[in-house]
Amino acid sequence: MTTTRKAIRHAVRDLLAAQPALTGRVFASRNYPVSEKKLPVVLVYTERDVSEQVTETQEQHTLDVVVRVVVPGDADEGVDDQLDDLCTLVTATIAAAIYGWLTPMPTLTDLVENMVQRETNLAYRGDDGQQDLLAAEITFAASYSASPTAEFDQLGIVSVSFDMASPRNDPPTPIGPDGQIDARADIVLPT
Repeated sequence: MTTTRKAIRHAVRDLLAAQPALTGRVFASRNYPVSEKKLPVVLVYTERDVSEQVTETQEQHTLDVVVRVVVPGDADEGVDDQLDDLCTLVTATIAAAIYGWLTPMPTLTDLVENMVQRETNLAYRGDDGQQDLLAAEITFAASYSASPTAEFDQLGIVSVSFDMASPRNDPPTPIGPDGQIDARADIVLPT
């Protein structure tokens, strides 16, 4: 069974990997080994998943999706620009998906109700003036709903009962079920 977090993470990966500048450079993992020879690279992973009970059978979730963009920190003056350009590509691509501007609609739009950028943190590895790697962590808040699911391996019969408003009154009063079972059915499921 695929969790919603996993599905969202993979949908973001697939969405970003479809961009020509990122093809073959996007991975749905925080542990992908980053080699300077294969940079730039984009890592997609999830952090917090906060839920709130909305009804007895529905939860509203806010999931932190982190997109980490890593570029080589060589002495080239344009490395900061390269990082900023890739960050802009990431945020613009996700916004285009969420706002419905892409055709066909990506899978991400079926999984989340909304996804907004929360923050961007920049990090550097190396000495001042000579970084080995430059990275940006862009955190998005993805909202989605979830309902508990149950699997019944040995379910053979489902029994249902119908309680309607009194069908003898026109108009039916009281409005709503009258407490009398008007119909019953047993549904035998194939095994």
